[in-house]
Amino acid sequence: MSTSKNLSSQEIVGRQLEDFYELRRKIVKILTPRNEYEEPSVAEYRELLDALQENLGEMEAATRELLQRYNRSENRLKNVLEANRSIWTRPTGLAAEKIPVFCPLVRRPTAPSGGKTRIVSFINLKGGVGKTTLTANLVAAFAAGNFRDLDGRSNRPARILAVDLDFQGTLSQRCARPNDLQNAYKNRLTSTRLLDNPSKVKIEFEDLTVPFLGSPNADLLPAYEDLDDKDVRRLNELSSRYQETRFFHRLWFHRPDVFEKYDFVFFDCPPRLTASSVCALVASDSVFIPTAPESFDVNSIARMLNWFGKTRQNLRLPVQFGGVVLNRTNNENDLTTIEEKNKTRIKLFYDDFRAFFPDSPDRPAVLDAFIPRRTGGNYINGVDGKPLPYAASPHFHRLATEVYRRVYQ
Repeated sequence: MSTSKNLSSQEIVGRQLEDFYELRRKIVKILTPRNEYEEPSVAEYRELLDALQENLGEMEAATRELLQRYNRSENRLKNVLEANRSIWTRPTGLAAEKIPVFCPLVRRPTAPSGGKTRIVSFINLKGGVGKTTLTANLVAAFAAGNFRDLDGRSNRPARILAVDLDFQGTLSQRCARPNDLQNAYKNRLTSTRLLDNPSKVKIEFEDLTVPFLGSPNADLLPAYEDLDDKDVRRLNELSSRYQETRFFHRLWFHRPDVFEKYDFVFFDCPPRLTASSVCALVASDSVFIPTAPESFDVNSIARMLNWFGKTRQNLRLPVQFGGVVLNRTNNENDLTTIEEKNKTRIKLFYDDFRAFFPDSPDRPAVLDAFIPRRTGGNYINGVDGKPLPYAASPHFHRLATEVYRRVYQ
């Protein structure tokens, strides 16, 4: 009945359970052989009870060891999560000449619409604020030309790339044809590849994109669930100082073939700190923070601004704070009294962290345009090959116009 000391705790428990059930079968057999009751001898009782007590003792010891291991693992995970934010925000140890270049606007080639490509991140560390649906509808609005330029003139459709950086892949599943998505998964042509050096994976950038459903001027770079593992691996490499993992997206997106093909690149970032979200921030010209104007959602803006500001400062990033976008408001034409108060709170939060953005334009922290929940603009619905019918609504026209003007100022 004894167990080898070389076995793991899990194996010990498994062995003891097997022994326990074998003993139980023996007891049942002794007590009811062929339905004829026979009283077992005292010696048989004692042998079975001794064996059972030995097994239970070993199981109890193994269970205590498993519990200790679990507690140690839980403490390590807690320490990792607490250190996570400081790991992403700490200064890089690379010499300046070894940091992938952030290509300034003046050096970028002309984009399809005649301007310079803008790279924009939509990110909020708080989930459930409708960030992905907001981003998707903005992509469709820009691709349809549903916005005005700095002089108030109507714009022609923009060429735009949407990049899904959330391993859950909601944007991908709703805005790509199923066959295109399955081929991307099968051939591993997803945003997981963006966390590698492009010179090492030997993949053409255009192979990573699929058509954005219902928008001929837009493409999509889809995400797959293996991105979660890659994000964790890159975090471990950064925390151990094995590799600087925060500049990969500059290598992929700050290149002539991307600038010449797209007017905009929009990153749809996950609601948490990951290698992908940090890489997007490091490669972006502007960052917008979508939020719902409710107390719990607004409270997270301070945490987001603090992390964003520290990362920008410590890595010396040129990325600008685009502003906070109010999503899922209650009324269509104005904000409620509570929403106005929460809007004011966001402005106060930004004032608290304004020192992180000394070179940002002097403009309101919250965009004037907002998206009401009742317009349907918070959904991604497929209808006759047109998945985003609400992108042409006046609300998205105003929002796309204001986003355009902020990234071009």
